[in-house]
Amino acid sequence: MNINGVGNNYNRYTDAYKKQEKAAAKPQKKTDKLELSDAAKKLKSLGVDSKDFAAVKAKIESGYYNTDEVTNKVADAILEEISKEK
Repeated sequence: MNINGVGNNYNRYTDAYKKQEKAAAKPQKKTDKLELSDAAKKLKSLGVDSKDFAAVKAKIESGYYNTDEVTNKVADAILEEISKEK
């Protein structure tokens, strides 16, 4: 008994797989890039001490800025600023 397949024997997935293999084999050149914002450049030119940044970073890590006291102060300042604009 002889069994013949339906249609052609072309497998579109074979070509896609081969293209994917070729792309994976090529070494990808990735480089890191650092850009300072204008605000950071301004702070640097003003001579802001890195100790100040370290203190702020420590407060962020400790959760100081997530306390109700700080949140309320920020909210009050925002409300005050909005009321001045009207």
